[in-house]
Amino acid sequence: MRISSQLQIKTALDRLAGRQVGLHQARDRVASGKRISKPSDDITGTSRAMALKAGLRTREQEVRNANDGLLWINMADSKLQSVSDRLHRVRELAIAGASSASALEGDAAAKELAGIRAELVELANSKSRGRGLFSGHIDGDAVTKVGGVWTYTGDSGVVNRRVAEGELVAINVTADNVFGFNSGTDIFTVLDSLETALAAGDTTGANAGLAEIDGALENVLTGLARLGAAANHLESAETRRNADVVTITSQLSQIEDIDLAEAIMELQLQEVGYQAALQSYQRQFQPSLVDFLR
Repeated sequence: MRISSQLQIKTALDRLAGRQVGLHQARDRVASGKRISKPSDDITGTSRAMALKAGLRTREQEVRNANDGLLWINMADSKLQSVSDRLHRVRELAIAGASSASALEGDAAAKELAGIRAELVELANSKSRGRGLFSGHIDGDAVTKVGGVWTYTGDSGVVNRRVAEGELVAINVTADNVFGFNSGTDIFTVLDSLETALAAGDTTGANAGLAEIDGALENVLTGLARLGAAANHLESAETRRNADVVTITSQLSQIEDIDLAEAIMELQLQEVGYQAALQSYQRQFQPSLVDFLR
């Protein structure tokens, strides 16, 4: 009889423990809002969720890459817009110099031109977080004067941002193209010659410089066009990646998240079942006088 009673008690306690585990699981699901709290809850669902999370992290990184690329482009665009503005002022000075300005006016124009050249050097050597905007992969200055000769000291490195599998967007332009070093007539050397012509009242030299300034403006506009095309590409990619993030998040929610109404109903059923098992145990194994005498 004692063995039989012990077996009944063990069976009842196991049943009660099972109900308690079910109750705790139902409470955890309602509290966390998640259907899967550990892999054993749903092995197939866990595997799918892990794959979706990996894809989600990739898409989110690509969105960050696009944002970073747009920041770079916006800064480079701003600098080149300033270059364009200053070159238009240089053009005005060249036109005035080619129109037989007085010696005093020519000297003043030459001094202003020297200041503009210093501004353009600073703009060409602009940096973003320590990296040269127009120097390719070189962190140092893009333009320096070496042995009295204006020189492009960057490289032809392309700065890319990955926005999708196998989809890279070039986000930089280099000073060798934008400032005319590749064409053999860089804008800084042109400004040196124009400054000399204005100071000397050389109308022929000033007129020749005017044509070269127009060519320099064309180079800058080409650079701006390239940056604009890259910005459009990044914005389009960012929109697509954000849409992917929404889709993957929705799919992940379908796998991991609970149906709240269903989960609450399950919790209520588990609570009723647990209370019923507890009451059954209490009725079945009420303490007797013998239990108190042990």
